[in-house]
Amino acid sequence: MSLLPWMLRVFTLVIVSFITTTANAGSSVWKITSADKTLYLGGTVHMLRQSDYPLPSQFNQAYAEADKLVFETDLAQLQNPGVQQRMQQAVRYADKGGLRQRVSPVLYQRIDKVWQQYGLPGDLLNGLRPSGVIITLTMLNLKQIGVDAQGIDDFFHSRAIRDGKPVGGMETADQQISFLGAMGEGDEERFMAMSLDELEQSGDFIDELIGAWRRGSLVDLDRLMVADMRRDFPEQYRTLLADRNEAWIPQIETMLKDQPVEFVLVGSGHLAGEDGLLRQLKQRGYRIELLH
Repeated sequence: MSLLPWMLRVFTLVIVSFITTTANAGSSVWKITSADKTLYLGGTVHMLRQSDYPLPSQFNQAYAEADKLVFETDLAQLQNPGVQQRMQQAVRYADKGGLRQRVSPVLYQRIDKVWQQYGLPGDLLNGLRPSGVIITLTMLNLKQIGVDAQGIDDFFHSRAIRDGKPVGGMETADQQISFLGAMGEGDEERFMAMSLDELEQSGDFIDELIGAWRRGSLVDLDRLMVADMRRDFPEQYRTLLADRNEAWIPQIETMLKDQPVEFVLVGSGHLAGEDGLLRQLKQRGYRIELLH
């Protein structure tokens, strides 16, 4: 699961490009070492174009050497009808006031105009929370530019199931649902306005972001995905990125003490920045190596 447009910026990256890697390029896969124990940590994108496959070889290298794959959550749970129903409920308002009562008339008209441009039923708009509106619009926008192929998480989850490799998750599906429903709450006006601005610029942003992801450039990933949220929405930054990273670190450290080699796959925004997983692991004394 990913969040939009912090589905473009955060845990979830929804990105695509025609850029390809070269033999000497970096990647968004890191090898984490503690004494004689090893773990691979990969930054993911949740939707791709068919032309983005095959994936960079470093992902296949880490997969081949891993005994187990670990994702943000158990992806199989997300296919459960009960979970999907709770997800749909999380992005809808329970009261009758709806979105119209939480943003200015001018902004609501702008949202409604974009909504209608995609041919969506107008009577559905007001009942959706900001997350529901932006996810819907962003998914449709991405499909228009051909971003409709299987993402890295689903790709490797399906591959692991076929190969009989164990899989796991660091969060429950209900935890991710709670993050989804909370997006933009309490600051709907600014969140929705900025989200629509980013939606209009998604093409150029995606091209730049995929380049940073393929290079494994933590500086650029932080600039493109994390810095704006850290500055403009500090509370949501804590909830969506920093606090979750902090909760994952003990789990990753436990993996670095056991015998199996894990390949941990998380949205690339979780790797970059001052609260990123890589910086925290380095501060704890682990050896961090970018795969080439």
